[in-house]
Amino acid sequence: MKVKALVSFSGAFSMYKGEVKECSDKVILQDLLQAGYIEEVKEEKAKKEVKTSESKRSNK
Repeated sequence: MKVKALVSFSGAFSMYKGEVKECSDKVILQDLLQAGYIEEVKEEKAKKEVKTSESKRSNK
């Protein structure tokens, strides 16, 4: 699960305030969520790539 730190903390899993990190340890995640140290980051849908329009140059 991807999480964001609401405060800085250290231990078996360490983060600084505002850091976004992946963690798969369910015990650590549950403990940090209950303490209010982290929040889950929802995955954003991939943004569509914007194509730039380029005009052709003529070398006449």
